[in-house]
Amino acid sequence: MTVLSLEDLAASTPPGTPWLGLDLGEKTIGVAVSDTTRMIASPLSLVRKTKFTDDAHAVLKLMDGRKASGLVIGLPLNMDGSEGPRAQSCRAFARNLQRI
Repeated sequence: MTVLSLEDLAASTPPGTPWLGLDLGEKTIGVAVSDTTRMIASPLSLVRKTKFTDDAHAVLKLMDGRKASGLVIGLPLNMDGSEGPRAQSCRAFARNLQRI
């Protein structure tokens, strides 16, 4: 799995396949799934965070179950556009997910 911009993700995934969207919180991961046109996302699941590997496998299982071709991870920014600790945590999750 590679970290890409949204434009590059769209170009590198098969058309007509959904994406999963992740909202990484401190205790849970909110998961949404897009339709096949990638225009509408609907809530799918809530993953209670435990260990990173368990969390990652839970997300990948949801991805396989929906035959999703990509993940979009929300990047929380501060009001001034800078990145704080939560954004750094999201980037770390994405980097570690690449290793699985």
